[in-house]
Amino acid sequence: MRVTNRLITPPVLFSICISFFIFRNIEGFGGLPFSDESGHILGVLAMQHGDRLYRDYIDAHGPLVFMLSWILGPVAGTSHLWIFRFVSTLMASLAGLAIFCTSLFTVNWQRYLATTMWLGGIASVWTVQGLNLDSYWPIGGALTVISMATFVVPLCLNKSVSMPQAFCGGFATALLPFAAYAFGPLAIFFYAIPCLIWLFHRSAYKETIKGITLGCLCACLVMALWLALYGDIGGMIAFHIIANQKWYVHYIPFGIDAFLHGMALSFAPDRILETLPVITIGLGSFLLIWKSTYKLCALLAICGLLTLQIRGMDVFQNGAFLMAAFALASLTATACLKNRPNILSLLAFGSVGGIFLVSQHALSSPWGQTLAQRHAAGWHLTQNDSVDFARTIRAYTRPDEWILAVPYSPDVYLLAHRLPIKKYHAYLPWEADYAAHPWHGYDRDLCVDLPKDKPPAIYFDSWVIWGVHDPKKFMSCVVDILHTDYTQMRAGSSVYIRNDRLAHPPS
Repeated sequence: MRVTNRLITPPVLFSICISFFIFRNIEGFGGLPFSDESGHILGVLAMQHGDRLYRDYIDAHGPLVFMLSWILGPVAGTSHLWIFRFVSTLMASLAGLAIFCTSLFTVNWQRYLATTMWLGGIASVWTVQGLNLDSYWPIGGALTVISMATFVVPLCLNKSVSMPQAFCGGFATALLPFAAYAFGPLAIFFYAIPCLIWLFHRSAYKETIKGITLGCLCACLVMALWLALYGDIGGMIAFHIIANQKWYVHYIPFGIDAFLHGMALSFAPDRILETLPVITIGLGSFLLIWKSTYKLCALLAICGLLTLQIRGMDVFQNGAFLMAAFALASLTATACLKNRPNILSLLAFGSVGGIFLVSQHALSSPWGQTLAQRHAAGWHLTQNDSVDFARTIRAYTRPDEWILAVPYSPDVYLLAHRLPIKKYHAYLPWEADYAAHPWHGYDRDLCVDLPKDKPPAIYFDSWVIWGVHDPKKFMSCVVDILHTDYTQMRAGSSVYIRNDRLAHPPS
């Protein structure tokens, strides 16, 4: 019994989970590529060649993932693209640090075990849930956890919050809408918590609200300056907010029905990972309301977290919800068992072990692979750029020339080592809808722009999006141009070369 107790002491469990987290991150660096992630990397490469985000390189996602990836751009270059996955590693590490340093806890064993439960939990599903990818959901999840650990949960439980913690929490909260505008309601709920407490306890919480507000303002200033220098603020509103909320929303599950679907419990391999955060947020919410001094603030925090699931996603996009749910359960369980180190150690050991076992049974997202298929896929830091279509594109284009890959194949640009034409690295049905109804002069219509400047090579994938939307219908103009001005390289090939270039390829 004494040997067992020594094996599951908080420092030992903490060390094991840190090592496990590092191992899963290394595993994630060589995991399969994903198109959304490739689009973010491509955007950074385009910006390194002078493009401005949301003006020359237009993407539907928020600017924060591009800014963080842009910081790593000079290190990654074009030959070490896996380095961009350090973004999610760094953000998760900062979230773990926020849990460790939270004012909720007074002794180190509490810090060890709370961090162990959270880091061990997300490490268990790191590559299965796509948390290793350079994308908005692990970034948003990490920011949510930082906000929760620094001020949201401590304030609900009437714990003091230092000025540095308040500032960091406010900074993280204000960054949430820049990760994805859909995280905006969560940021509002979180900021409302200290404001509500301050209304009734002005003198006691004056410095706290000041620190949180200062952090929010600094984060907004940083993002505004970066967008002013390297992007377009109006373009961000047009293509990230307006286009998504007005047009993309009609193509995805959204609303009460979607939310209820996402909160339904299921132990099927393709849904079991979604069930984990539903269970943990239920537990964490109960404990938060039970232990909180300010019940209304606890309800605001829970409502904010539930907005992360408004799309009812049960695949990789609910990664932020999963990370936040695990954090809420870890923080509140540790606070409730603050005088029970042995019980909490067993809980940490059992919860991480249970999540890991569940992850072995689950299908991975977004690839839909079983455990055996994941092992068979192997570990690869780089992709094979000698595939036929990439070699063909390079043979008929110069390195400084732009190409087009539609409707959505950002990996093509990376493998061919070519950048996309201005404003278009993809063209999807909701983007065609936006083209017919542009916002305040932010025009983007491929049928108007492509005839004016035809690239030397076009990669046209006849993929019917989600089995419903045929590109030959929503961008028939491209098909017409391919028939008149381009030649398909061979039957079944997706590569089309402009006729004049076919006759005179670059030397």
